[in-house]
Amino acid sequence: MARAMLRPRPLRVLIVGQQESLNTILERHLRQRGYEVKILLPGEERDPQGWVGDVLLYDMDGGGEEAEPGEEEKPLRSPKSWPEARFTVLMGSRSVSRDRLEELGVVAFLLKPFDVGRLLRYLSTLQRLVQATEEQSEYGISAEQRAGNQRARVLIVDDDIDMAQTLQQTLKAVADYELAVAHDGLEALERCVEWRPHCVVADLIMPWMNGYQMMRCLRRSALPSPPAFVLMSALTPRQLARRPYLREEKSVVYVEKPFFVEHLQAAIEQALQKLAPARRPLA
Repeated sequence: MARAMLRPRPLRVLIVGQQESLNTILERHLRQRGYEVKILLPGEERDPQGWVGDVLLYDMDGGGEEAEPGEEEKPLRSPKSWPEARFTVLMGSRSVSRDRLEELGVVAFLLKPFDVGRLLRYLSTLQRLVQATEEQSEYGISAEQRAGNQRARVLIVDDDIDMAQTLQQTLKAVADYELAVAHDGLEALERCVEWRPHCVVADLIMPWMNGYQMMRCLRRSALPSPPAFVLMSALTPRQLARRPYLREEKSVVYVEKPFFVEHLQAAIEQALQKLAPARRPLA
């Protein structure tokens, strides 16, 4: 019997901010796209009706977190209690350091003034992650599957188009992978929903979302399990060690730039080993 087609529920977006004009503009645009929207003031911990958002849009301006002259880091304090949501997008009129954003656990930062279309692209991609089901194939690939000539799917993500093409061509020459390419973090997430790669090879620093934010999105999505990750970075092992949010990612393999393709292939195989329980080393 054919499975009944269920209409996915709307994306739930929770807006926290004291700028009423911005709240109104955002609410109008999001409701026009069919999203459910609720607005809270900073400091309100939970909706009394237990409404939990899929995406939290948190505005750092106007909530008593303004910096004193010369104190750029003051508005970066984490709110005492953020409403519960699967993904958090931060908004503000002052730039925020990359390390601080990672410490806060956000998936994106929008510097004001921003184009609403930019926000809508984030929400469209996050909606796909929320509504993803297990009907498609899972990420995991076992040693037995590899031995049976099932090729590992590897997604290469780099905003440098020439670099991405070079990596694709060189990996194709040395390894029997199915390969695909994306050029920014959001495009990569969309490919993950559609194509279900076993391993994502991503530059750490990219437009829209960096490699770490991509991992966070995938691990908080409705997908059955996240892919393995190889992050390419110019950071040295010592620099990585000073970043606690990177140290905690035990399942990630890092490749320090510049590298030889053999090093990248070895990192991919190491990441695939961590992905699924294997009874013997991958070929």
